[in-house]
Amino acid sequence: MVSQAKNYLARVLKLASGVPIKWTLVPLLLVAILVWIAAITTPDTKLHVFFLDVGQGDAILIRTPSHHHILIDGGPSPEAITNELGERLPFWSRSIDLVVLTHPHDDHITGLVEVLRRYEVKQVLESGIECDSPAYSEWLKLIDEKGIKRTIARAGQRIELGAGIWLDILHPPADLLQGTDSDTDNNGVVLRLVYGEVSFLLTADIYHEGEQCLLRQGVELESAVLKVAHHGADTSSSLPFLNAVSPQLAIISVGEDNPYHLPDEEVCDRLEQSLGQDRVYLTSERGTIELISDGHKLWLKTER
Repeated sequence: MVSQAKNYLARVLKLASGVPIKWTLVPLLLVAILVWIAAITTPDTKLHVFFLDVGQGDAILIRTPSHHHILIDGGPSPEAITNELGERLPFWSRSIDLVVLTHPHDDHITGLVEVLRRYEVKQVLESGIECDSPAYSEWLKLIDEKGIKRTIARAGQRIELGAGIWLDILHPPADLLQGTDSDTDNNGVVLRLVYGEVSFLLTADIYHEGEQCLLRQGVELESAVLKVAHHGADTSSSLPFLNAVSPQLAIISVGEDNPYHLPDEEVCDRLEQSLGQDRVYLTSERGTIELISDGHKLWLKTER
């Protein structure tokens, strides 16, 4: 795309010789803008994981070297998620390979409804836990109307993303958890993204019961990056779970000045004691947080 734009720019310059400046200025400016946008949005050979700043909710965008786009949750705001995707995806791309709804609470699903409306979504993955809400009803309606492939997530499934990258589904189990403090949260989709020596554990909003289930199953949890469960609430991030994950970085997706007073102070203290200081990043403080990997090393960028 970049080379095509550059070639077009060269042809415009050649044709512009002898033509009044006012006739050439606008097309030259537009082409220059297109070249610049294409250069900064064209996928490279690295894995990019964006923890999007969508307010009090979750939204994670994965962009792979094989040009796959995966969106996990969409936050509480249609405007916020569409703005974020507009900045992170190539401007010519209107398709998303996989959309994951970890669980159907409004701070995860509301933005995804708008994504289904605006983008060509090839497949959706969800926990199968239903919810009596307008957003979830619209979610199911759009999936049906657009003929989108719908898959129910269960532990043990794997999604190959090319270039030696895959997503392991660690949770929920085949027999869903029942009678917990929140069955909807505790049966959320937990994913482990793996690329070579680098991995990301994405824990949705599971509570202690969900963490204990993962520990009992004995699945591989150790990961370089932990997406902290439930926006840093005291319902989650137990010490045995943190010890099993042994992360180098922790990301908390949370809204600034949110009414729930998240993240919990004790959870932050526990994370800092486990990881060390300056290893816990909040979207409320840093904006969108981007992690980049070549399968061996990990780089971090923040908006602020």
